[in-house]
Amino acid sequence: MGEDGRRSKTLLVALLAGVGLVIVIAVIAVLTRGAPEPLPAGTPEGVVQRYTQAVVDGDLGTARRYLVSETADSCDPVEQTQGDSRVTLVGTKESGDSARVDVVVTTVTGSGPLGADEYESDATFTLVREGGDWLVSTAPWQFVICAQGIGS
Repeated sequence: MGEDGRRSKTLLVALLAGVGLVIVIAVIAVLTRGAPEPLPAGTPEGVVQRYTQAVVDGDLGTARRYLVSETADSCDPVEQTQGDSRVTLVGTKESGDSARVDVVVTTVTGSGPLGADEYESDATFTLVREGGDWLVSTAPWQFVICAQGIGS
């Protein structure tokens, strides 16, 4: 094997090692990206974040604690059956003891030949302050947990 053959073999080994390193870094990046940072608990955004996470997790007891007392007291919880949902905060408007939290809801359902099917929709949560705490008054249909509804 001549000098050119060794150089080609060394170059090939270095190239394969580089590709392997890139793959390892990509896998680590995907596995270590965690949940979003928790928003402050006493804010309308923080309440919406915790409420939606509880609904997505199927923890209806916890979700119910974020509802206004009138709804929570008469709530007949129902399981959600939609696909996985992701909520992105768009903005919040507070006015006295009421607040409006605008979000984009991304719902992922099934999977097709080119990947998962997903759709986005604009949605709004309304909250009111009860006893100093922000509580959900109305929620988008994807996050209604009571049979009698609190939907907007």
